[in-house]
Amino acid sequence: MAMLRKETHFEIHHLNEPKLLKVITLDEFIEQGLAVCAGSAEFGDLLLWLPNEERLRSPRLLSLPVGGFLIPEPLIGDFDSARPHLHTPKDADVVQPGDVIAITPGNALVRVLYRRGSDSNLLFMTDRCNSLCLMCSQPPKDIDDRWHIEENLRLIDLMDPGEENLGISGGEPTLYRDGLLEILAKCKAVLPQKSIHVLSNGRLFQDPSWIAALSYISHPQLSWGIPLYADNAEDHDHVVQAPGAFSETLQGLYNLARANQIIEIRVVLNRLTTPRLPELAHYVFRNLPFVRHVALMGIESTGLARKNYEELWIDPLDYQESLSQAVYFLFNRGVPVSIYNLPLCLIPAHLSRFARQSISDWKNLFIDTCQQCAAVKHCSGFFKSHTDRWQSRGVRLLSTEAFSAYARSAQ
Repeated sequence: MAMLRKETHFEIHHLNEPKLLKVITLDEFIEQGLAVCAGSAEFGDLLLWLPNEERLRSPRLLSLPVGGFLIPEPLIGDFDSARPHLHTPKDADVVQPGDVIAITPGNALVRVLYRRGSDSNLLFMTDRCNSLCLMCSQPPKDIDDRWHIEENLRLIDLMDPGEENLGISGGEPTLYRDGLLEILAKCKAVLPQKSIHVLSNGRLFQDPSWIAALSYISHPQLSWGIPLYADNAEDHDHVVQAPGAFSETLQGLYNLARANQIIEIRVVLNRLTTPRLPELAHYVFRNLPFVRHVALMGIESTGLARKNYEELWIDPLDYQESLSQAVYFLFNRGVPVSIYNLPLCLIPAHLSRFARQSISDWKNLFIDTCQQCAAVKHCSGFFKSHTDRWQSRGVRLLSTEAFSAYARSAQ
């Protein structure tokens, strides 16, 4: 199984300004026109998918009132148009009809900001953050990148209507409070069928004015993923490298609950968080009864995690007892709980019912050992950043018989 990347290179011509463009087929253009976009759009926002055969058979297609043309293969013959056109992709699988892409003059890179039918689409808010987690996969930058707000508002308009999940992340999205609230309101208005899941450290929600702001938007399918790494301030604050963060996060969680928000608690599993994982499960159950879901997550071996390898790395085989205790404590008390980012071969069969295929398609990797594994189509696999240094001694190929035991346990 191959990882689906989010960017590739094209030959790009006649591009004079940065653009976000929605890729559509000729049939979509004829049958739906601008209705192919969920929100406000113009014909100049559309990029017509135009294979060589179709273009050469009907040259007059180049007169259609679209923003440009995408030839998903090496160009054959002359291209008689002064409008932007892209051809000869380095990886022809990356950009497909329905996607929204970003292109910039003087740069051959094409970024996919929205992928049709994917549940891994993300609105990226900022590189800034007010924490510095030891295992942060994307180390924060102290920059002004508010331009992401306008890009996201435009991107929302160009997405498909439909029921896919949509994430919002950073950095810390709440640092741009007004922009985030505007984006959430627009998601409700333009993409009412999509579930929105925002990843935030929750600290700024200690400000009670968020309660009224979120209550006013009242998005029925909005949820928040908030990390809590310990049942005590000392351990949590050390992991996030921010004194006072534990108290701020708890205040934020209670304020989110007062605003009737859907809340998920996230715990990244590592050497610092796993020893007291059962105690953390107890703490969540007794002190945060409004939490709708708890996600216990394998670590992503990139960013600051690499720098802090010695402090963070623990083989998943060595925390199975604490993981099992935490999972069953929550499950037996009616708290929905899931295991993310851990291959099936690294968890006991009796926990397989809680395992999810959770890694985004654009950074999901299946190593050589996985290729003949009977569980490969049902497994989370690895992050693309995975290396031998971060590989458990338990990674193995599951036979059909062994996987059957997992499947029976999951029922």
